[in-house]
Amino acid sequence: MRSIVTLVFLAPIWTPLIQADPQRRPVVPQSEILAPGKDWELLGQGYQLTADTAVDREGLVYFTDARNDRILKIDFQGKITIWKENSGGAHGIAYGPDGRLYAGQHDRKRIVALTPDGKESIVAEGVQTHHLAVTERNEVYFADAPNHKIWLVDVAGNKRAVSGDLNWPHGIRASPDQSLVAVTDPHTSWVWTFRIQRDGSLDKGRPFYRLQTPDGSSETDAGGMTFDTAGFLYVATTVGVQVYDPAGRAAAILNPPGRDGVSDVFFGGPDMQWLFVTDGDRVYRRLSTRRGAAASTSAKPVGPRL
Repeated sequence: MRSIVTLVFLAPIWTPLIQADPQRRPVVPQSEILAPGKDWELLGQGYQLTADTAVDREGLVYFTDARNDRILKIDFQGKITIWKENSGGAHGIAYGPDGRLYAGQHDRKRIVALTPDGKESIVAEGVQTHHLAVTERNEVYFADAPNHKIWLVDVAGNKRAVSGDLNWPHGIRASPDQSLVAVTDPHTSWVWTFRIQRDGSLDKGRPFYRLQTPDGSSETDAGGMTFDTAGFLYVATTVGVQVYDPAGRAAAILNPPGRDGVSDVFFGGPDMQWLFVTDGDRVYRRLSTRRGAAASTSAKPVGPRL
């Protein structure tokens, strides 16, 4: 018995809490996240590879229609219009604190920053990415899945690899307080977290959020992610939107509006209270009781509600 107690106390203090009970069921009712009496609203369909989304300071939403080589915009009424044609095969996009839209142009192997009128400035060249995140310091983190790396582009345009720990890094988001980066690894059941250092380096990488998978599968096909102002993480997966509290515990699974599985999830609207998802070739939104956290603005989240 003494040796068992010793092992318990020597366990790493960062071990994800959910590991202690991997079968733990979500405990937050959907009604505490989604507004009661409302349903998913279909905004548009027929899009090809809605790879990523971005939300500006006002809450206006932008998303990529990669195979049609364009970026589209959703206004507050839910109307979708074309914002930019000939996007260079843009996949990953994110809004920066400087008011520009950052886009990973897959076909041109570069990352650019776009002003509100669509004027491009090159941020980095020789790169391809499906997802990226911009921090409050205007530094860009992007996932390079084929090479199993996460890269950083600093404000001077210098590019360096900051992690090679994941098998297939995909979706990437900074936490509301800008202290962590969360990264999905869709061929596994984990979302990893990394601590952001002063120089932009990442350390203390570990699998933190354990996702639920379809029966008989070890893969989640996890895609986009977003945080709310309470620090809860929302992850788009084949079984729906999986929600986790700041301690890494499963809080809820929001049923998908369609049958193809959710590929992206994000908050938008004037008060960041609309929850949007992409499901197959369709884009939906639904009113939420939570508020989304701005992706590139530091904000200290309130404590977990569980």
